[in-house]
Amino acid sequence: MIEGAPLAAAHEPVRAVVFDLDDTLYDCAGQCLAPAHREAAKAMVEAGAHATVEEVLEARLALSGIHVLDLDDAVAASFRATHPVKVAEAGRRAFYERDPGPLVPFPFAAEVLSRVRTAVPAVLLSLGHPPSQRKKIEALGLAEAFDEVLLEDVLSRGGKEEALRRYLAASGHPAAAVLVVGDRVDAEIAAAQRIGMQALRVHGGEFASRPTPAGVPEAADVRGVLPYLGLPPVS
Repeated sequence: MIEGAPLAAAHEPVRAVVFDLDDTLYDCAGQCLAPAHREAAKAMVEAGAHATVEEVLEARLALSGIHVLDLDDAVAASFRATHPVKVAEAGRRAFYERDPGPLVPFPFAAEVLSRVRTAVPAVLLSLGHPPSQRKKIEALGLAEAFDEVLLEDVLSRGGKEEALRRYLAASGHPAAAVLVVGDRVDAEIAAAQRIGMQALRVHGGEFASRPTPAGVPEAADVRGVLPYLGLPPVS
């Protein structure tokens, strides 16, 4: 596994760090994903999918491992329904707009964020249903852990890349001076690469099996960001 420290010196000094939320600062796959998929499956059946909750759940889990354009549309198309668009929307809303309940961050997450903020601004970037993402942040006890929070609606066309571009425009930082830290190689990591930002892939979560892009350093967890800033490690 490539660690961040040996490559950090080759980059422009970091002026800000943008952190992903789910599976980067807490175990979203373990704490949120299973109940969210089950609630979405139940909602799709209630909306008219001609299948049992277990059948829809099985389809959701199978298709979530494949890079489909829209999971809910793909699942709805797998079963007969009078109104497949209604079925897909029911699943989408149930999945993204649910109350996450109590959540626990990784034990080192708060300390890492605190140390980063002694050196540069710490920014949170999260894609989803903004009110639900705010509930997650509060449930994790991280509401005061960031200098700025960027919440992008999952239905927005630009996604995380557009949110990052807006942040750069507002902050005035050159792209190469901002480090993006996250687990999704097809989301925040890919967006950072396209824009010319630095990226650190946290190797874990739901999509841990996807390979890290060439040239992008990776770390076992979010503590890998600290060497970029010359900060002491967190045990």
